[in-house]
Amino acid sequence: MDAVTIFHVLQILEERRIHLRLARDRPDTIRVDATLCGLRLEIDCFEDGHIEISTFKGTEDIDGGYDELTKILNHYVME
Repeated sequence: MDAVTIFHVLQILEERRIHLRLARDRPDTIRVDATLCGLRLEIDCFEDGHIEISTFKGTEDIDGGYDELTKILNHYVME
């Protein structure tokens, strides 16, 4: 397969009217976060032209409020 540019990925998502955000967490990638109902995609577009995709599926149910947030942060985030 030919190299895929970030512009190809953006064009496909925009043509389908999919909400997206760009992020740059690593020096060799631009990440596209795309949000669909019940699915979130993280699309890493590498400078060499390949992409890697992670998917996160969910029901989009509300899991709680402030108490749930602090419980999650206390469990997963080290001070």
